[in-house]
Amino acid sequence: MEKNKIDVKWSTLYRLLNFWVIILVILQFTIERDVSLFIILTLAALLITGLLDSLDHQRFRQNQGRHLFDAVILVLYTFLTYI
Repeated sequence: MEKNKIDVKWSTLYRLLNFWVIILVILQFTIERDVSLFIILTLAALLITGLLDSLDHQRFRQNQGRHLFDAVILVLYTFLTYI
């Protein structure tokens, strides 16, 4: 019996999360509801997904700048939102 291996496409999920962050930022300015927590959680998921994608394809060194950028954006947005 062959086990089905789940093939996760981290890069596809990373791109979808990028679009979701853009949509949430636009919604932040257009609706009355505060969605900043959702933006922070999505940015954290974006950072984790990017790290998983790099580890899955053994490209951590090549994508270090992307991970650093994601982490800086997450920290800055959190800092500016809640302090």
